[in-house]
Amino acid sequence: MKYIFILYFLTINLCLADEKPIHSYPNGATKAVIFSYDDGVIQDRKLVELFNQYHVVGTFNLNSGLFGKKLPWMEAFIGKQGEYINLDEIKSLYKGHEIASHSYSHPGFAGLNEAELRFQLSRDQQILAPINGSPLKSFAYPLGSYDNAAMQLVKQAGLTNARTTNDTHNFELPKNYMEWNPTVHHEKAMPLVKQYIALKSEKLTVMMIWEYAWEFDKKTQNNNWDYAEKLIRTVSNKNDIWYVSAAEYIQFLESIKQ
Repeated sequence: MKYIFILYFLTINLCLADEKPIHSYPNGATKAVIFSYDDGVIQDRKLVELFNQYHVVGTFNLNSGLFGKKLPWMEAFIGKQGEYINLDEIKSLYKGHEIASHSYSHPGFAGLNEAELRFQLSRDQQILAPINGSPLKSFAYPLGSYDNAAMQLVKQAGLTNARTTNDTHNFELPKNYMEWNPTVHHEKAMPLVKQYIALKSEKLTVMMIWEYAWEFDKKTQNNNWDYAEKLIRTVSNKNDIWYVSAAEYIQFLESIKQ
């Protein structure tokens, strides 16, 4: 009897080891990578080229009230004045990527009155949705600033997810879609990228890398365009990773709940 029990135990465990995860992403993977970049500055042009070259997907969070405007303060960081992209280039520039909301004029949302919050959300969507060809689904809090009231109004505006700037440094799924904490700022991403590539897990995981494309013009150790390309190249073209936008990712998570 003892040997029969041992044989049964080993058989069950071997079967379990061969089982596939209860859920996998659409390409059969259990890992997913999302790139989320804010503001819509002219450096997005170069970043999009890199994303396209390495076949990854970006979610670009845009401020429609600032298109074409200058950013004088940026000179202190990159040695030249910054600039937002132009309205007429959005559709072609971000083709194949997600156009998302970042508010109309980029105020911090924490403590902002309800009327202004509604305006910032609705006006940005009114301008961007026709260019996108469909309602926007993703949002990133300007300056990483938000509170409970802001989260409620973002949800009421029809947006399905809202990214913060609070890095988790882990690969867990988002628990609150209106307070989606990313994995890591791109400046500190490389060690976690290597860890994620090596990860073997039967449960679903996700890595979200975020920041601003203009930072690659800083020309510092982990904020330069060589680093940007190396980071994207390192994480790209892996058969066991799903490269996806924030909106499509949340849509998938919702679908498997049904």
